[in-house]
Amino acid sequence: MDLKKIIAVFVFSALIMVTTLISFAAEEVTVSAENPVVSPAAPAAAVSAPQAPLQNENDTQWTWGEVVNLDNAGKAITLKYLDYETDQEKDIVLSVDEKTAFENIKGFDEIKVKDTLSIDYTVGPDGKNIAKNIGLESPDSSATVPAQAVEDINQVDAQAAAPEQPAVNPEGAVEQANPAGEASEPVTQK
Repeated sequence: MDLKKIIAVFVFSALIMVTTLISFAAEEVTVSAENPVVSPAAPAAAVSAPQAPLQNENDTQWTWGEVVNLDNAGKAITLKYLDYETDQEKDIVLSVDEKTAFENIKGFDEIKVKDTLSIDYTVGPDGKNIAKNIGLESPDSSATVPAQAVEDINQVDAQAAAPEQPAVNPEGAVEQANPAGEASEPVTQK
């Protein structure tokens, strides 16, 4: 290859790199709640702008857990739930307002400690968790066993646990049962 061609390719490559750098440097960056990137051209605007919460006020979240405390005056529920990211049980306080909808219960007054609730909530601008929908989880009807079935199971267990007694005939001889369950010849006791 000729020296003139090598220089031409080098100059052309340098020109492309310089043009690319200039076009990216001139790109304007805006600061918003969705895009919290701060551009070097506007540091004063970014510092003076109030910090927006990371979550949108309309983002609905969900939690499921057991009620550990109720604040009737403040209409707040403390719920113990499992944080799936850390695999630890945590508590969350949720406020109930007039817009909260209820499922399987009529209202806040029917909630008791140790109830299991499913709650849809949002985080308000002040950081409070506001319940939008509260559902009382009832035990699954297929998981409950009728009382008669439990009694029948207990009777079968008691019969299976009782040792089999050898049969005694009127003459005092004990009849031993063989493994097939049939009576064998009587054995007289001495």
